[in-house]
Amino acid sequence: MNKKINTFFNPLKINKFLLFYELKIIFSYIKCLFYSNYINLYEKNKILNSIIFIKNNFKINKNNDYYLEFNLIKLNGNLAKKFFFKKLKINDSLLLKLMLFDEIEKISQLLIFIRKTLIYISEIEFNTIIPEFYNNKIKNIITLGHHFLYWNEMFRRDHIRLLYCKKMINVFSFDPMLLYENNYINKFIIKKILNFKFLKENSLDSIYDKDYLVDFASFCSIIMSHLKKICDEIILWSFENINFIKLSNKIYNNYYLNKHFNLFELIKNKTSKIYGNLINILIIIKNQTFVYFENLYDDKENLLENIYLIKNCLNNFRKSLLLIKFNKKNMYLFSLKSFSTSFNLINYLLIKGLNLNDSYYISNKCINYCINNNINLYNISINELKKISYYFDKDVFFFISLEYSLKLRNTYGDSSINQILKSIKRAKFFLNNIIINFKL
Repeated sequence: MNKKINTFFNPLKINKFLLFYELKIIFSYIKCLFYSNYINLYEKNKILNSIIFIKNNFKINKNNDYYLEFNLIKLNGNLAKKFFFKKLKINDSLLLKLMLFDEIEKISQLLIFIRKTLIYISEIEFNTIIPEFYNNKIKNIITLGHHFLYWNEMFRRDHIRLLYCKKMINVFSFDPMLLYENNYINKFIIKKILNFKFLKENSLDSIYDKDYLVDFASFCSIIMSHLKKICDEIILWSFENINFIKLSNKIYNNYYLNKHFNLFELIKNKTSKIYGNLINILIIIKNQTFVYFENLYDDKENLLENIYLIKNCLNNFRKSLLLIKFNKKNMYLFSLKSFSTSFNLINYLLIKGLNLNDSYYISNKCINYCINNNINLYNISINELKKISYYFDKDVFFFISLEYSLKLRNTYGDSSINQILKSIKRAKFFLNNIIINFKL
């Protein structure tokens, strides 16, 4: 029973995952002591080589907080007793920050790949007409390139949030208890070795500050909401009665032979887990006392699960995007069935000299006539239109065409082909800009 309790309170996987970052802190700690003349060059090299040896020979079944210190004393004798290597002496926040630095960089690379793919598809499909759904009804006509740029904008905002998370993490914090026990430790030296930009202004805040965990969990929740929204649209487009796209067999799980379970549905179903982890982290921080000197395992568990899920979802989404085949003909025919260009009838009648109220009334009358006769605006004849209003002429069909409807939307960021091409250039600029900011 005692073994089960110890296993429950000491998660093995978390400790092993953070071992690399723990050793990184110890390396910086030893180098700092050398620069402060606490140890000489021979002692520094001997200890560092011993740590590398222990790391390379680390056994999976080892789970002792004093494992590193015990083996260093075994290899170096009294020399190792000059240092404090116990796990409880290493600041928990610093471990998580170092780990998050690497993971944020990996997530950023995945976002770069996804955004490049979306921009690439929008360049190819910049003039492919597709109907825009609103409450499961077609309310608008846009191009596929414009829609993919809309997805890119969502990921652009996520990328900016990730950059903010990196800036919040880039503050060096160290356990003040370790400083009290060794006057040779210099924060500025360790900060420089570990490549942090800023120092914590308050030693107590070094321990208590867990805001960066909430920032990262919040980023994960928002990006998963965006992924869920995109996956919903892709699944809607793949329905048989809509059939805008055809999903490759590689996207489907081979275990389900009836093909009812694809990768986009899997990504969508992970959203609730990410939301749950955000709530858990907030509750842990809420219950944390003002100065909390003990390590927490629950926040690490939620954090690592978030990282694992986000990386997997983004990576699979990136691979799936290029496996989608577009049914352009069906998109165009579906657009013709709708009355999305009926607003152009109002503009046409306004140009002919009618007032707004009369134009709106005649436009609604045309739509009701089409619905009652089971036709659309492109099947109705000019004679039928003239029966409704004598203001109509043959040029009305040019005004209500899909191409002309898109051409009218020529304002900044709108869906005309001219504006889409400009938006693609801006999207490339914004992407290059954030890549540079991540390197700074």
